[in-house]
Amino acid sequence: MLKVCNLSKFYELKKHWYLKKERHIIFDNINFSLNENDNLIILGKSGAGKSTLARILCFLEDPSEGEVWYENLNLHKLDKNKQRLLRKQIQYCFQDQKMALNPYKKIKSLIQDGLENFNLQKNDDLILEFFDFFNLKKQILEQKPYELSGGEATRVGIIRALVLNPKLLILDEITSALDIKTSKEILTFLYDYQQKN
Repeated sequence: MLKVCNLSKFYELKKHWYLKKERHIIFDNINFSLNENDNLIILGKSGAGKSTLARILCFLEDPSEGEVWYENLNLHKLDKNKQRLLRKQIQYCFQDQKMALNPYKKIKSLIQDGLENFNLQKNDDLILEFFDFFNLKKQILEQKPYELSGGEATRVGIIRALVLNPKLLILDEITSALDIKTSKEILTFLYDYQQKN
């Protein structure tokens, strides 16, 4: 389903205007593949480029070299319209969901916005189903992101992605700021969801 070939990311920067550009390598020559229904964990120390790689996989950044193939399509060779259509299938959850969610909107609107972005019908029943599955109180739908706990915001971010029924879900260190109990709950919910879908 997903194949990453010889992928590299670097930035060329000048420390001073009179100096030559220096190449700052984020990662170099990464290769891996992922089959349908598989899970893949990418480990690395802070600053190793894990988030940059995640952003490349979902079109938020371009690679410097190499290719990303998804269902026989070279993702970064596609035009912007085709990439946009594929965004429904490839969803990304940011590391800090409280920062990623629009602070001025209620949670229900934020989830429905995702559906509207892809011309999908608003579906309150589906949203409530996900809230039950992820053990969230329905009152949260009328709250704003700053009113949520870290665990609640993370679950809302995941629900926002899953209502689109993606084939590939990229999670960027979603449990890094959570306590062990909440992290375990969220990973268990995700595992159970994958087994049922």
